[in-house]
Amino acid sequence: MSNPHRLHTEFLQTHHQMMYRSCKILCVLGISYLLASCAVVSDVPEISNYELQQEVKNQLEFAERTIIERTQKLANLSWPILVSNLEMCDDFVRHRTGLWLSRQSSILTNLSWISDDEQTIGEEPVVWGVADDSPAAKAGVEVGDRILAIDSKRVKSSADARRLLARSTREFTAKRTDPIQLRILRNDERKNIEVNPVLACRSEISLAGGTCINAYATGRHIKILNGIFTFVETDEELQYVIAHELAHNISNHLVYARARGAVGVVFDLLALRWNVWTNGGISRLSVRAFTKPYEVEADYLALYLLANAGIDSTGVENLWRRLATEDISRIGWILTHPSTPERFIQLRKTREEIEAKQQRNEKLLPERK
Repeated sequence: MSNPHRLHTEFLQTHHQMMYRSCKILCVLGISYLLASCAVVSDVPEISNYELQQEVKNQLEFAERTIIERTQKLANLSWPILVSNLEMCDDFVRHRTGLWLSRQSSILTNLSWISDDEQTIGEEPVVWGVADDSPAAKAGVEVGDRILAIDSKRVKSSADARRLLARSTREFTAKRTDPIQLRILRNDERKNIEVNPVLACRSEISLAGGTCINAYATGRHIKILNGIFTFVETDEELQYVIAHELAHNISNHLVYARARGAVGVVFDLLALRWNVWTNGGISRLSVRAFTKPYEVEADYLALYLLANAGIDSTGVENLWRRLATEDISRIGWILTHPSTPERFIQLRKTREEIEAKQQRNEKLLPERK
């Protein structure tokens, strides 16, 4: 029979040897890191904290101007799509003023070393966009106006302003008829402005951070990433992107995708019942495998949305040829989206269908199965 004391002693000796070897490895790695960090021999200029803070301030100001410019562009380009497609949007509508209010930028949450007083982009209740020919524009609201109150309720922040404005516009669904009262501050002068909202397709459209060439719909909102602005070559291409995401929302594609995901969860649980761990793979696959038909339909509906708004979609399909040059893998088979050649051809065929209806003076509504 083995001696328990001897076994314990051998275990401790083995443990100490392993610890000693681990310490030697860590020491070698640490010394290597220190030597590598000292390898820079150039006498680079030093940067003072003041210089750094000033450049941070300059870049934040430039970022804010760019965000406002792009928000105004989104307002102008999306407004005709939203107000000209009530029949296609059906009951997916709400009253809107044509105001795009400020939003706090999420990129600043990672800049913890910047003083709090500099993290102010989007926090103040300021107008960032006023769509042309919208009720807000006709009432005289301008970009840069600070919102002080909405319907006599004091506004404290940008989030507060959006919440109060949404609540006021919802009241028109319940037969409100009197205009929304805005109290604004412009060039140190306070003004009272009345805005009568109009019915439009329901979707909150806003700019999102990130350089990816992408946009996405959430069912109620549409997010356009910054990368889109550097990629599109015409306003019509950007309007096609907006219309595509709006088509997802009015068609409830996200709702259907979640329903399929719920079915997938059931199969994941059944697999677990038989001791097979799928890590949620079936539910994820069930969602992704059915998104391609939704993308095809969104492209199809998007051109109808543009046509009803009087927007010429000629050439918007070239966006997919250019995107293929950025990512050649999109030319081949993709699980979740149509390939770029498929999308290019589908858009052309859809436009031909719309043009034929226009020549016959038919109503521009998509064909249904």
